[in-house]
Amino acid sequence: MTSPKAPIALNRPIQVKDDFIYQADGAELHLPSLSYLKPGLIRRIRRLGDVDAMYTLLELTLSAESLAVLDDMDPDAYHELLDAWRTHSGVNLGES
Repeated sequence: MTSPKAPIALNRPIQVKDDFIYQADGAELHLPSLSYLKPGLIRRIRRLGDVDAMYTLLELTLSAESLAVLDDMDPDAYHELLDAWRTHSGVNLGES
């Protein structure tokens, strides 16, 4: 007689459900958590490379006014926004 196998428990990454909110040039940018994207967004970006997927995600989720603020950001400030968004979502690259 065999004993029943214990259920397999997969280590599931922590999912942050809250949107990321960032203040830039007097505007409030609302972005979805990168660890809790809706299936429709994932479907639209699933075959894109990393850079194309990120910009497509920005274009699909930000208003025209927010995109204008983003387009005019200083490159250093833009990279700070991306780093803060990844950190908020629990998907930052960490240190090597």
